[in-house]
Amino acid sequence: MKKILITGKHSFVGTNFEKYISAFPEFCVNTLDLTDDSWKDISFSDYDVVYHVAGISHSDIRKVSQET
Repeated sequence: MKKILITGKHSFVGTNFEKYISAFPEFCVNTLDLTDDSWKDISFSDYDVVYHVAGISHSDIRKVSQET
């Protein structure tokens, strides 16, 4: 059994990929939310695949600083 970790637990891509891949019993899928530091306690070496789809979306461009 192949173990897959999806980062971006609540992301559009992550949730849809999890639904799709769950139809295949040869894969064990776990998800991970990266919005806090709890991910630091996870051993990524336990997984065959880490599918990183976490990202920032729907950001308010007006709050972006012009500083470099």
